[in-house]
Amino acid sequence: MNFDLVIFCIFILLITVFLIFKRKKVEIQKIIFPVLYVIIYRTSFGLKFIEKISSRYRELVKTLGYCFIGFGFVGMIWVSLSILLSMISFFIAPKTTEVGMVLVLPGTNIPGIGYLSFFYFIISISFLALVHEFGHGILIRAHNLVLKSSGFAFFSIFLPIIPAAFVEPDEKKMSKKESHIQYSILSAGPITNVLFSIFFLLILMFVMAPIEEKITEPTGFSFDVMPNYPAAIAGLVNGTVLDSFNGAKVNDSQNFLEQLRYCSKPNEKVTVGNPNNTYEMTTTSNPDNSEKAFIGVSNIKNEAKVKKEYERFGGIFFWLKGLFKWLYLLNLLIGLVNLLPIYITDGAKMLFVALQDIIKDKKRALKIWSVINLMFVLLVLIGTSATYLKKFGLF
Repeated sequence: MNFDLVIFCIFILLITVFLIFKRKKVEIQKIIFPVLYVIIYRTSFGLKFIEKISSRYRELVKTLGYCFIGFGFVGMIWVSLSILLSMISFFIAPKTTEVGMVLVLPGTNIPGIGYLSFFYFIISISFLALVHEFGHGILIRAHNLVLKSSGFAFFSIFLPIIPAAFVEPDEKKMSKKESHIQYSILSAGPITNVLFSIFFLLILMFVMAPIEEKITEPTGFSFDVMPNYPAAIAGLVNGTVLDSFNGAKVNDSQNFLEQLRYCSKPNEKVTVGNPNNTYEMTTTSNPDNSEKAFIGVSNIKNEAKVKKEYERFGGIFFWLKGLFKWLYLLNLLIGLVNLLPIYITDGAKMLFVALQDIIKDKKRALKIWSVINLMFVLLVLIGTSATYLKKFGLF
């Protein structure tokens, strides 16, 4: 039984019961109702803190907000092009292209990243939602706009699944402000997430990595297995730890890759193994380079174990490392995704303001904005569906 999945289901049940009892204070924003929608519950949480920071450091906050504009638009262009290029590659070669779009939910193993436990999920999502909305709120008050309320929300796929937070400005007054002020407010949330992701990355690099190097020793390498390729046919499964290639000891992923790429050829028999098993397979041609050997693996990484003298601290250390990893990744990924133009995101709102500035015909600007948003929604839906269809061997 997956304990994290059980806890997650209990969490959804409790939230659903709470929202039913508080239904008079709840607002539903329909996207594709009842499949996809947002549930909003208003409070006044954090408004005093926002007021304190924005009034004490008003000019500094406003200056930072103006700097966020450039980063916001660069981020929007970068994430949009990444999605477009990834999906173009997928449409050209659907079987060999991994688009990497997944639902970030607890109890799932995300390729190339790892297992997302419920506790990592709830801590990371709550933190990033909080700093995201405080970023918006502090900029809103720095420009003397009214904050009507704050609160929490849930992105729902049939049921409330992903927790979020929000601050609610006076939208009419905000829309009358100069464009650069609107851009600074809208970009503040996602850029704050990206800045915090950098902070957590620095902790991982300069605090956690040196500690890990001291308390662990290498045990080999592991990878994810692609269906219908030699590694899968040989019986390898995702996460199997290996420490040999063609009978020679190989303790790290780089050594393994060098042996496979430069010492092996297509249609050649190779073996990988560990103390318990040996797996024999015949290489095939690399889809990207027909002269290189390929066995159908991805997300190759080094594996290590805690030294005996540090075993009592190992569990705590790796739990904290995992938490910092997810705080880094989710702040970065969700911050960037929030710049993607898909209707309810900050990126979509920034694009709408920009199109209204560029195109004086408001109806035409709205049509162009709607087409762009619809295109990215469809691309994300197709990409996410393809990921799960491949995972279950249906594609």
